[in-house]
Amino acid sequence: MIKDLRYSLVVLFALISSLSFADAYKTLTFPEGNSEEISSYTATWTVTLDNFTWTIENFNNNKNQWAYVKCGRKNAESIGYITNSTVMDQAIGSVVVTIDALTASKVNSISLTVASDNEFANVVEKIEAKEIAKGDMTFKVTKPTANCYYKLTFDCQSGSSNGLVQVSKVSYYKEGDEPQIVDISNTPETAYTVAKAHELIAAGEGLTTDVYIRGIVYNVEEVSLEYGNATYVICDDATGQNPLKVYRGYYLNGDKFTAEDQIKVGDEVIVYGQLTVYKGENQVGQGNKLHSLTTGISDITADKAEGSGAIYNLAGQRIEKMQKGINIINGKKYVVK
Repeated sequence: MIKDLRYSLVVLFALISSLSFADAYKTLTFPEGNSEEISSYTATWTVTLDNFTWTIENFNNNKNQWAYVKCGRKNAESIGYITNSTVMDQAIGSVVVTIDALTASKVNSISLTVASDNEFANVVEKIEAKEIAKGDMTFKVTKPTANCYYKLTFDCQSGSSNGLVQVSKVSYYKEGDEPQIVDISNTPETAYTVAKAHELIAAGEGLTTDVYIRGIVYNVEEVSLEYGNATYVICDDATGQNPLKVYRGYYLNGDKFTAEDQIKVGDEVIVYGQLTVYKGENQVGQGNKLHSLTTGISDITADKAEGSGAIYNLAGQRIEKMQKGINIINGKKYVVK
């Protein structure tokens, strides 16, 4: 029994040691390297990064304003393709597609085809995705071969809107190198600071996962009662430094906003949503929601004996003059930038 256990452990350690966790051999990202500004879902264009080129078919890049691309059309069936035009000189063992969002019910299939020629006349193998869901979709190549071409196919039904599948990255790992899938999920109790959220966006890993972010509302740009969402800016403190936009988010429990004063400057919030970049600006993407909201000291009134111009900070402490950040005077909030 003990001898068998020792043998099993030796085999296990040998297996682990044979695996190498490494960076991807080639990585496709956007918008750097985009050859054209595309505003349709029917164009063919290329991306070149480090002298390596991919051909992109039937994907939109919103005139290079997105850090991702989208395929899938409104009222029309469509198929999107991502293919390396430059031959992959190394044997690839895994291809990981980062899918930020998708309408799963409108996607027939997602697959990877490997061929020895750029016309895909000599197919080495075709791999179908086991599950159609957002996240890091991994294709394991069973016949790793050097000097091949890899075509990702996104077969979409007719949709009620454009952009059924959103892809932000494709990573190609050499045979023997295991993909490193980063998990940034957290809890309300471990909600990220705004500063940490910026760090995660800059790192660009695991961003398909919804996370909790804690902050203070510094500015409310819009509360749309028509659509029930709000766009506002949060910071780690009242100074307004290092802001993070929360774009078109919903109220508590994902309910719609029904009044403009449901969120105010100075409120402490925990937001649940997906970190992303839009037009070069870091933000919590559309469709996020409030997990919690603690109203700021909007009910402070000046002490009549001290005059009507008493100034307070967000901690409720009286201060002699207005400071950078959020100040409360006669129950109203004023922002000094």
